[in-house]
Amino acid sequence: MTTSAFPHRSGSERAGRHHSPPEQLGVRLSDPGDLLAAIPAFLGFRPERSIVALCLTENSTVGAVMRHDLVLGGGDTPTAPMYAAVDQFAVVCEREQATGVLVVLIDDRFADPSATSRSELATIVAEFEDLLDRTSTELLDVFVTADIGEGCRWFGLLSGGRYGVQSDPVASHVAVAQVVSGRAIRASREDLEATVEAGPVGERIRIAELIDDIRESAPRIQFAGRSDIRGDRRELELVLDHIARLPSGEAVAAHECADLAVALDNLVVRDSLLALAVGEYAGDAEQLWILLARHLPDPERATAAALLGYSAYVRGDGPLAGVAFCAALESDPDHALAALLDKALQSGLRPGAVRELAGLGYDSARKIGVILPPPIDT
Repeated sequence: MTTSAFPHRSGSERAGRHHSPPEQLGVRLSDPGDLLAAIPAFLGFRPERSIVALCLTENSTVGAVMRHDLVLGGGDTPTAPMYAAVDQFAVVCEREQATGVLVVLIDDRFADPSATSRSELATIVAEFEDLLDRTSTELLDVFVTADIGEGCRWFGLLSGGRYGVQSDPVASHVAVAQVVSGRAIRASREDLEATVEAGPVGERIRIAELIDDIRESAPRIQFAGRSDIRGDRRELELVLDHIARLPSGEAVAAHECADLAVALDNLVVRDSLLALAVGEYAGDAEQLWILLARHLPDPERATAAALLGYSAYVRGDGPLAGVAFCAALESDPDHALAALLDKALQSGLRPGAVRELAGLGYDSARKIGVILPPPIDT
């Protein structure tokens, strides 16, 4: 028997819920104040104590945007995390075939020049330049600022004392375009991390007990590598039904969270659900993944977080994807899907490349008799 997912809801009801990867938007590179103001829109949050690298293409538009915590040691040499960060930045610049790259150093300690070592910053930059010498990418400039915000001062580390003030990040045309497209811009990375932060311990323990009860009551099921087509289809349809019910605002009870956790533990179900990331129900699916990532115990929450990360990755929200993969791997360090996708994200692999995994999801669902909504063209 073959069934269609979400048969009771029309496509027109869900129009606009899926967000395509954001376009590469041009900024006025002649005005660093405008460029710095656009960073929160590019990242999806306002960075603090960060090193940000913006790859530029041949037509001077911003391509890949990378960020790493700025870990200063207070001496004259970069810390180990900084060596690793700029090395990864260089790898992405080469993969992107970027013609140029701009670096922004953001740290509230820069407001007091005596609180940080200018020589340490210079050494970080020099290390990055040495790495870029192996590529066709040129380091165009390095901007330093204490914060991202309207009126915040910046100066150019390589441009002979050039300095100025930033424009309003909220009024940045990049920010406006991102908000119109439906992508949230959060106040900080902490706000982003709160999206998948684990919920109350007591509730998670209760759900863990319910999960154990389900598994003990069904010993015939082999949770690692099943071939029960009817059982697989039943569990996939269970998840799809919950996704369909989410817009109604109906709460998901603890026993339902446990049922969903067991269903997601089925690799056939998990792989099939990857397809939702490219269809019209992507937004609803993400809301369920967030709910489960917050309420399920470890290690069960890892799969929900990995599915959230994949969906965010496909639509171009790299920061949310990174946070979700981190949460997945903290919950289950051996989670193969999360590890694979996190490695792809860290190496700068484009959303279009990982989007192909959704095709495997469609194939997986079709084999157990479920037809999922078709992908939305991007």
